[in-house]
Amino acid sequence: MNYLTGLLLLLFMHTAMASQCRVNGGLWQDVTYNSLYIYAPVLTHPGSGRILLDGYLMECRYTPDGFPATVKDYWHTYTNALVPGPKFLNYRMGLRINNVDYPIPVGPRIHLATMSNNGRGVDLRTYMYILTQGSPGSPIDIRRGDLLGTMVLKQTNNTGNPVEPVVRVYLYADNNFVVEPSTCTINNNQSIDINFSTVDSTQIGESVSSTPIRMPVRLNYSCPDPGVTLPIKITLKGTASSFNANVLGMSNINLGAGLLRAGVLIGPEQSFNSMINNSSGGDDVVFALIRQSGSTPAAGAFNASGTLVMGVP
Repeated sequence: MNYLTGLLLLLFMHTAMASQCRVNGGLWQDVTYNSLYIYAPVLTHPGSGRILLDGYLMECRYTPDGFPATVKDYWHTYTNALVPGPKFLNYRMGLRINNVDYPIPVGPRIHLATMSNNGRGVDLRTYMYILTQGSPGSPIDIRRGDLLGTMVLKQTNNTGNPVEPVVRVYLYADNNFVVEPSTCTINNNQSIDINFSTVDSTQIGESVSSTPIRMPVRLNYSCPDPGVTLPIKITLKGTASSFNANVLGMSNINLGAGLLRAGVLIGPEQSFNSMINNSSGGDDVVFALIRQSGSTPAAGAFNASGTLVMGVP
C-alpha cells in the first residue's frame, strides 16, 4: 500500500507541472523535460534606444488534467533569465516583459503570466531586444534556424505541489532577417531616388563602362555619438540581374543598374570601404543603367530597389 501511495503521488506531481505552448495559433507543444523549442517568424522594430525582436504571438496554457478549476500556474523569470544566442553574444541585450525592459542580466521573480485551469492560451508578452549604439557596427545576419536566445523561466502553482520546474524556452528564427544595431545613418535613413527619367533604349550601353545613362549620387554618413572616427564598410543589398550578377536586376529583365564608386563596380552583396571622421563622412557614387547584350528593352516604366548597409570591415 505504501508503494501504491507513492506511485500515485508521483503521477500527481507529473501532471501538475504539465504545460503547453504554441506560436501564432499553431499546434500546442508540450513542455518536455522542462524544455521548449520555439520557431518564430521575427520582425525588428527600432525605437527608444533598442530594437525589439517581436512580430509573433507566443501563448502558453495550463494543460487540463482533472484538477479543480481554481488551480493556476504562474510563470516568472529565473536567475539569468536570458542567454543570448551565438550571434548576439557581443551585444547588449534584454527582455521586454509586459511592456517593461529588463537588461541583461535579467533577474528572477519577474511575473510573466498566470495560466488558469481552463485550457486557454495566455500571451507571454515577452520578447528579446538589442540595445542600439551610436557608432558603426556590423549588421547581424540572422538565418532561419539560428538560435536567437534562451529564456529561463520558473513555473509555480497554487496547488501546494512542491515541484517547481525551471523551463528553458529555446527561441529559434523561422525566417531570415538582418538586425542593424548601429544608429549611424546613410543620408539620414532617407530613400535615395535614382531617377533615370525618359531614356532612348538604343542609347543604353551594354556595360557600366560604356553606357552614357548615369546618375551621380552623394552618400552622407553620420553618427549621433560625438568623436566617432573609424573605418566603415558599405554593402549593397539587393537582387542581381539575371544577365549580369554584378548589377541590380530591374522590373524590365533586359535592364540592370550598376553602382560605381571611384570607377569600381560594386555588385549586389559586395562592399567598399570608407571612413568616418569625427562622426561624419561621405562618398560620391554613380548609378549606371545598362541593357542585356543584343537586346532591345521594351518601352515602358522600369524600377528596382536595393539597400545600402553600413558596417565595419
